[in-house]
Amino acid sequence: MKPVTRLITFALLCGAAHLGFASIATAQDFPSRDINFIVPSSAGGGSDIIARTVANIIAQHDLMPVQVMVENRVGGSGVVGYTYIANRAGDPHVAGPISGSFFTTALAGESTVSYRDFTPLAAIAEDPFVIVVRSDSGIETMDDLIAAGEVDVGSTGVLTDHALLAARLEDKTGLETTVVPFNGDGEVLAAMLGGHIDVQIGNPSEVLAQVEAGRLTPLAVTTAQRTSAFPDVPTLSELGIDIVHGQLRSFVMPGGLDPQDVAYMEAVFERVASSPEWETEYLQRNHAIPLFLGSEELAARFVEMDAMYSEFMKEIGLID
Repeated sequence: MKPVTRLITFALLCGAAHLGFASIATAQDFPSRDINFIVPSSAGGGSDIIARTVANIIAQHDLMPVQVMVENRVGGSGVVGYTYIANRAGDPHVAGPISGSFFTTALAGESTVSYRDFTPLAAIAEDPFVIVVRSDSGIETMDDLIAAGEVDVGSTGVLTDHALLAARLEDKTGLETTVVPFNGDGEVLAAMLGGHIDVQIGNPSEVLAQVEAGRLTPLAVTTAQRTSAFPDVPTLSELGIDIVHGQLRSFVMPGGLDPQDVAYMEAVFERVASSPEWETEYLQRNHAIPLFLGSEELAARFVEMDAMYSEFMKEIGLID
């Protein structure tokens, strides 16, 4: 097939813009079958929510001539899912969302694949983290939490953003934290509500309903600014705790792909990120920060993030 027949017809998109969303048309043989979004954690967590939201918007606007199927492959702080994607090198029909463990497991030698084995696809939002406790715990502020001296913190693995934030809290405040790993954020929340752990560090989308129901109490957020989900909840920085960390919501594909297949998928994601449904069904509902990075920009960001996690892990003694 001649290269010209593989180009995305951006002119078609632009010409149809006043009519709303149009399928991203190509004359190529990709996609030739359904797309699989591989979520490396259990249902109900942040990665699962974003994957299903993206898949639903693609279907609503008929952006692809095939279906997008979401599959959860859990285990090993995300290693099972990430390895599955990496092992599909050359297959553009596979993609998936990532979290901090995408970098940390490789840096710690717990994964046989690293960010270099993947094709960055796109980043479409940034989520803050919020530190919550059960409302019946007697803990109402971060000072109360630190005064407790020792707590169990739920995490989706031992090398995730949640676990690293727990370690950072220990380093900055002296609070002793024991990380209890689960297969996904939904399981962490269930353990939290069941009284099996003391603290959850989650995205607003994962804990907001339980906060509104009065079962959980938010103590602080980890981003530089307060989140719209909890406008009265201070940042850690405001409380004199030098920690600022958010979660870049991005997707990857296997390595070894035709650049034009990647460009096709990038255009799909850009359409999703510019849709009114993305604004209402993800950004507003999950109190996330709007953001879009294409494949090349995301590749550069990955290099920066890997260096950041490496420095972070060395700082708290997880790696040499």
